[in-house]
Amino acid sequence: MKGVSEPLGMKRPACTFCGQGTFLKNLNFLFVASVAFVLSDCLSAASGEIGDFALLDHEGQFHQLRKYADTRALVLISMASDCAENVEKFSKYRSLREKWERKGITFLAIDSSSKDALNEVRIMASASSLGLPILLDDSQLVAESLGITKAGQIIVLAPSRRQLLYRGGLDVVALSINSETASSALADTLLKAISGDLDVFEEAVETKAEGCDLDFPSLRAHSTNVPDFASDVVPILKEKCVHCHIKGGVAPFAMDSYLMVQGWSAMIKEVLLTKRMPPAQVDPSISKFANAGYMNAADLQTLVHWVDAGAPAAESGKDPLLLSEPVDGIWELGEPDYILEVPAFTVPATGVLSYENVSINLPFEEDVWVKSVQHVPGDRRVLHHLTSYVVSTGRSERSDRIDRETYIEFLEGYAPGKTGAVSYPEETGVFIPVGSEVQISLHYTPFGKEVVDRTMLGLYFAKQRPKYQYSTLSLSHGGESILIPPNIGEHKMSASHLFDEEVILHGLRPHMHYRGKYMRMSAIYPDGVREDIINVPNYSFAWQPTYRLVEPILLPEGTRVLIEGAFDNSHHNLGNPDPNAIVRGGAQSWDEMFIGYFSYRRTGK
Repeated sequence: MKGVSEPLGMKRPACTFCGQGTFLKNLNFLFVASVAFVLSDCLSAASGEIGDFALLDHEGQFHQLRKYADTRALVLISMASDCAENVEKFSKYRSLREKWERKGITFLAIDSSSKDALNEVRIMASASSLGLPILLDDSQLVAESLGITKAGQIIVLAPSRRQLLYRGGLDVVALSINSETASSALADTLLKAISGDLDVFEEAVETKAEGCDLDFPSLRAHSTNVPDFASDVVPILKEKCVHCHIKGGVAPFAMDSYLMVQGWSAMIKEVLLTKRMPPAQVDPSISKFANAGYMNAADLQTLVHWVDAGAPAAESGKDPLLLSEPVDGIWELGEPDYILEVPAFTVPATGVLSYENVSINLPFEEDVWVKSVQHVPGDRRVLHHLTSYVVSTGRSERSDRIDRETYIEFLEGYAPGKTGAVSYPEETGVFIPVGSEVQISLHYTPFGKEVVDRTMLGLYFAKQRPKYQYSTLSLSHGGESILIPPNIGEHKMSASHLFDEEVILHGLRPHMHYRGKYMRMSAIYPDGVREDIINVPNYSFAWQPTYRLVEPILLPEGTRVLIEGAFDNSHHNLGNPDPNAIVRGGAQSWDEMFIGYFSYRRTGK
């Protein structure tokens, strides 16, 4: 069995398996591309270059290495709650930070201990009085990539060039306030970073670090027993990835064979370490959601260690992905009870389009309840999103359940990450009275070719009348009055709503556009107690599902729900159309919105 490579940043290149014959068997275009990636990693690792990574801190904030590119150097202090030597140096860490932070050096802490859970890290953060975010490296993959082996180690990085500058311990010179002319490995490194006198080809400086050894059980296990593609890797891919990575799916390539996965393996590692994938990056410490796409530390370690080992084929020689059955038909729940065909719309090759709004009368001769909904876009390339509503036209007086002059209820939407069939929670549904219509708002985005979109909406009726109406609150701030200054990395915004009746909360969805950075949604109960319900620390306009709570939450009458978030209108936001622009509220994607959707049912109390 082949062992996994040494961590990036060690003297030996990280890509231990470069040039091994197994990797080059059955060479084709995908293999060539993969080999190019790996060889590039070999060369860069030798000069101290490291890959990008992202982690959450102990307060649920998102940190990514590339977003610190404007700082002269980033210092990571390795910590562990059970390391007495580490704890004894808290005052020295504070002195180090106080001296060098004034000179443009940024400090963070990182906890890569296999023994520390979130609660231990939060206690340590409070006890240390460092005032530093502590990055949670529960998979230990960042520690592996940076060569962190001890609690107490100091890591110095040049984020703009993805370069490891220093790995070692503290020293008296670096801590001294009046040591500008003195010399030490750590002080010299920081002074070079401040002056810009760095050699991109220079290897990282190594010194001895004192502290507690970190244990790497997964790395140790996988070093002697490389994860097997068929039995270890494929089950994770099928559970977390393949439902999007299929032919015709929303993902850019299909995971339909070993060769395809192996060819993309370098990219797979990159998007895992930067938390781009799985795309629903919900803070796992707050609530639990059925569709959040969580990937635990063990699964991350399995996939990355398999990639580091050269992405070998299954020992059995079989490829389970080739045996996967294709999705049968377009309707996930079978043929709907009723299908609405949205009028065909010709989307031009270019131009800016206003929203297309249509109303479709429903010919039902009796009241119905809808249990499930599915929107099927005619052409995914041009239909960015849509929203649909049930609206009473007041043409019938057969039901007294609603005020027919004002009845409007959100039905469902289609958006990136919100693409399949949706079933409402047990005992709930959306009521459609006789004489109603469905109003649909569609947002089309041309892509350089004229096409015709023929979107459909499938309705599945409840077999028995549900006990509760399923409703959605749209809580927003700003509207067209939103104004975001140019070149600002964090423009904060908030809004709140007071429930005047008792409800049970089932789902939540934050909505912003390209500049959206993060959003947190909370409840403030009548007794003043606040509970965070969801935290989306790295919001993506390309992934906007409604997150469904595993355990619904009771919100008593008088509960205030709150949305808090921020926009990133800076060059660090790779999706930003123009960081120099003043951004206002509006319907187009380059405008902005700040909306939190709360899906709930009333209890009748």
